[in-house]
Amino acid sequence: MLEFLMCQTKYPEVVTLPEGLQGDYIVLRNPKLCGFELMIVWKIHMDEEGSTTPVLDLLTKVPEQVLEQKMARAGNVPAQFRSMVLLLGIEAAMENLINVVK
Repeated sequence: MLEFLMCQTKYPEVVTLPEGLQGDYIVLRNPKLCGFELMIVWKIHMDEEGSTTPVLDLLTKVPEQVLEQKMARAGNVPAQFRSMVLLLGIEAAMENLINVVK
């Protein structure tokens, strides 16, 4: 959850923590793009041996008129984010996504 706080501190105009530090998601909004939101959901998976693995997912909220114009690109964002997490790591993937939104 420290990644969430770091992101909010560094990018307060884009990153919000609706549930505070105890929440399991952050919301990314560009103030200039009304209705467009990206939500990064954070979960911890624990296996039978007690090993933990962070699991990140991305949910999108795109205004209807934008969705009609750019459906293919908006639909690929969650899969692209998951690929970025695997390639770059959690912090770098989040940083890249925030830079795209702002």
